Amino acid sequence: MLLNFRITNFRSINEMVELSMIPSDLKNPVNRIIKTNPNAIKNKDYYGLTSAAIYGPNASGKSNIVKGMHDFIQFVRQSTDNKPNEEISLYSPFKLNKDNSQKASCFSIDLLIKNILHVYSLEVFRNEILKESLFIYPKGLRVKVFERSRQEFSKGNGYEGIFETIKLRTTENQLFLGKAALENVEVIKNVYQSIDFIAVLTTDTFHSHDFNKMFSTIMFKNSELWRTPLKLSKSLIQKIDTQVVDFEEINGKIKTFHLNDKNEKIEFEFEEESSGTQRVIAFVPFVFKTLKYGDVLVVDEFERSLHPEIAQFILGLFNDPEVNKKGAQFIFATHDTTLLSPENKLRRDQINLVEKNEKGETEMFAVSDIKGIREGNYEKWYLEGRLGAVPNIARETFRHELIDFINS
Repeated sequence: MLLNFRITNFRSINEMVELSMIPSDLKNPVNRIIKTNPNAIKNKDYYGLTSAAIYGPNASGKSNIVKGMHDFIQFVRQSTDNKPNEEISLYSPFKLNKDNSQKASCFSIDLLIKNILHVYSLEVFRNEILKESLFIYPKGLRVKVFERSRQEFSKGNGYEGIFETIKLRTTENQLFLGKAALENVEVIKNVYQSIDFIAVLTTDTFHSHDFNKMFSTIMFKNSELWRTPLKLSKSLIQKIDTQVVDFEEINGKIKTFHLNDKNEKIEFEFEEESSGTQRVIAFVPFVFKTLKYGDVLVVDEFERSLHPEIAQFILGLFNDPEVNKKGAQFIFATHDTTLLSPENKLRRDQINLVEKNEKGETEMFAVSDIKGIREGNYEKWYLEGRLGAVPNIARETFRHELIDFINS
């Protein structure tokens, strides 16, 4: 279960931005997961939200928050492949402050694994890792697994025999976490896998032709993992008004099928379908797999090419306690305000608002952070500007400029 993710000095983010999945109101049981830590000295319950929305105007930094999570996860997966002195692609400092080019980009994630809190943190700079650490909290007590300052490593208890070996094999631009996971150090491997299981779909992948290719390659080539999600997807596609009755992978390409006037299946190219139909077919298997295994799914521009009814249906699956029994979590950036309507039953702490301040820095806050805002019609309030994070358009000034241009 994801509890928190923090980013500092990354793209449009200067000061730390935190995406929190911890409910602010524990008295409200709607749309939350509760897990009890059986190892706690006193009964300690952990809570997580089943979904979280990120709203804000264009260029506010919503996508940079999603990209920050994506790039962090990719670096965790791939850092062990880095060659000595190779630049770290995760490093992307805030450019509107010259001092930041000499500062680290920082990332931190709080995960609940086997009902124990794990906190993994990372600071990267150009071609080296400045700091890296992993702490766990069994019985509520802070226990160090390992800590790193550049190439100085210190360990907590455990894996004494292999620590020195892993340390010597870890270059300045590789993660100790990745190296130790390869050596099957259990506590570290658990963290590595939990991070690896977070699926993040950025606009670069989710809204590109490569996504359709990835859909074909990943899902149809690993039938054991994706068989049931694909079967459910085919069932759903028949129950929404697309007229698609089936889809299959044939010779490396996705083909869809419609019925003709004689009730015969007719093959279509995937690209012949509307962008909305393509998006549903390629995306909903991710939804079903996430729900099945209790994973985390993060999507940028979630509503793009999706009808509002379908978007609301997908969100509703994660917020339905009878469907989401494994504690799956869905995080999405969107402009679709219909998802804020009262019938979708989003909590105040599930709605995150992003905007830039006068220095061009991305800031994020939840509706639950705004004083005086209680449960109500968030869609109406957001559109009215009561919650902030909406475009500020100098309509009249530009209108006169446009009139002068047309008349010139």
